[in-house]
Amino acid sequence: MTRSYLDLPLRDFLGEVASPEPMPGAGYCAAISLSMAAGLVAMAAGASRGEWGEAKGAAAQANTLRERIAPLAQRNLEAYASAAARLRGTGDDADDLGLLLERAAQIPLDIAEAAVDVASLAAVVAERGEQALRADAVAGALLAQGAARAAATLVEVNLGTTSSDPRVTRVRDLSGTATAATERALATLSG
Repeated sequence: MTRSYLDLPLRDFLGEVASPEPMPGAGYCAAISLSMAAGLVAMAAGASRGEWGEAKGAAAQANTLRERIAPLAQRNLEAYASAAARLRGTGDDADDLGLLLERAAQIPLDIAEAAVDVASLAAVVAERGEQALRADAVAGALLAQGAARAAATLVEVNLGTTSSDPRVTRVRDLSGTATAATERALATLSG
């Protein structure tokens, strides 16, 4: 079992991220950033209840995403740790390296899928929510876009950048969709 970072004080967690140890790592940080993005979207939607009839539902959806995303951080950490141990020769020799690497790629793919959901919801909240909190919703979309791009990179690396792999194509498409949703959210600031 790998260490859980979710219960650490923020200062300690940030120290762990900056340490020379490879964990918690990029996938973990992408998931945590995405969870924070969903939190920003939930806040912006929740504060819009007086002006937007669907705000309560949008806030609930963002909170559901936030709760779904946080465990992906730990799952990513565990998958990465297993694959890295096997690559170093310290893991269980019975574990198939190909399967470990596929699992290490699947979780970032899940993160990218969730990032599309967060960025898309952020765009809706930016368009319909409280104008004073529009920048918060846009920031949520930007964080989601960053998480999607980070996850796409991890999928490509974990699969050996085999561009013919349908998962690589899928994660690139997801990253593009998150970018389009973020651009939609950003457009609300210029109007």
